[in-house]
Amino acid sequence: MAATPLHAPDTNLWHRLFALDLDGGATLSFSQRLARDNGWPLPFAQRVVLEYKKFVYLAATCGHPVTPSDEVDQAWHLHLVYTRSYWDELCGQVLGFALHHGPTQGGPAEGRKFQDWYAATRRSYEAAFGEAPPLDIWPPAAVRFGEAPHFRRVNMRGKWLLPKPRLPRWQWPRLTANYRLGIALAALLTLAGCTAHLPLNPFNWHGSEFLFLFWTLSVTLLPLACWWRYRGRGPLEDSAADWPSSYALARLAQRGRLVADSALAALAYKENISFSAPNLLRRTTHAPPTDAYELSLWNRIATSGTPLFEIRSWGLSPNNPALRALDEELLAAGLQLPAAQRRRLDRQPLATAAALALLGAIKLAVGLSRGRPVGFLILSLVALAFATGVIVRYRAWATGRGAAVLHDIEGRLARQRGRADGPAVIIMAVAVLGVSSLHSLGLGLLADHLAPFGGSSGDGGSSWSSDGGSSGCSSGDGGGSGCGGGGCGGCGGCGS
Repeated sequence: MAATPLHAPDTNLWHRLFALDLDGGATLSFSQRLARDNGWPLPFAQRVVLEYKKFVYLAATCGHPVTPSDEVDQAWHLHLVYTRSYWDELCGQVLGFALHHGPTQGGPAEGRKFQDWYAATRRSYEAAFGEAPPLDIWPPAAVRFGEAPHFRRVNMRGKWLLPKPRLPRWQWPRLTANYRLGIALAALLTLAGCTAHLPLNPFNWHGSEFLFLFWTLSVTLLPLACWWRYRGRGPLEDSAADWPSSYALARLAQRGRLVADSALAALAYKENISFSAPNLLRRTTHAPPTDAYELSLWNRIATSGTPLFEIRSWGLSPNNPALRALDEELLAAGLQLPAAQRRRLDRQPLATAAALALLGAIKLAVGLSRGRPVGFLILSLVALAFATGVIVRYRAWATGRGAAVLHDIEGRLARQRGRADGPAVIIMAVAVLGVSSLHSLGLGLLADHLAPFGGSSGDGGSSWSSDGGSSGCSSGDGGGSGCGGGGCGGCGGCGS
């Protein structure tokens, strides 16, 4: 494996770190033990070892406290066990100073500190090595400080591992095993008592009895599944790190549905484009925009005119590299949930709704075959379909930290007093409040041009209150920083 090229000046230190042999000639090498202890494939453990060396380089050179990912932290923990290799070779010969491991002392302040250090470490990584850290080893902060701290070593010879349901924790973890067993038995006895006079097969129950069961399950299981999805996005805490660009924030709002409309509104405001006819865009003689996402739309607009729906479709297309770059920026900032985590969180409420629909559909078929009245059951299934549509519409998207950022932006917009102080305000207003919010900025004609499309894509337009000061949003070409930021907690970390 070749040494990773550096953009930082101290290449000698990196080559010494890269050449440090942690495996040696042992039958159970360092990489093999790391893989065994964490249940990783050996090639992945070897990659983690390389990332650990990069982390040590950053700790020695970046000039600020650093925090590793959980995977890198596992390699660090293991290396500390190899005392001669760590203290004599790494610290004594390669670094020339003692690199201590400083775990968290607990509490929200410590969490925010390590969250900020982790974000700074990822930025320094990209500056030093000329590439973003791999997400499977350096995940976004929402994963690093959400799932990772719960990993534990387990003796696989004496234990079986089974996935447990991710229910809201409230006071449940504080109950002893006997209390938990007692609660479960009481629930089973209650259910048995309530249904003792009924046949075991619920499809043979009378209509009112089945409807009671169906609605009890619906109003219990669906909210629990949605609450589980809500909890899975992470804590609703402010971010102290720098916010991403305006269009990244626009992509975060409304699950990204209005990012193209916000860009078109900004381009029209700056007179880079104009409406030559209803729903028809054309370029003007102004210079091209400098922002990458705006440019991706502007390049698709012909001087003779291009239909508005085509530009909006391209602006929301996963094949648009500029849109993918916005998603990557949000992931790196810990504001957007990774796609795999979004699918996992959405799966539970959808599976619950599907199971309830199957239960109702079977009973409907049984009722029709027996000539029983099924009108109320049909209405129940229609209501379930409506609830499922709401669940699908409000699918998982932003992390808890991202939701806090959006809430802060809404507050800043509410203090804007209906002034369009530059493209950044227009971008945020359209993305967060919808196209109709342009009326409050004195841009009613532009709102009318975009309304048929903005309204159908989730326009949540609302008027703003007139109290408060000015917005923190910055002006520019629409691609600059949107607004100032806040802080989030976590656990674990170190300092050089």
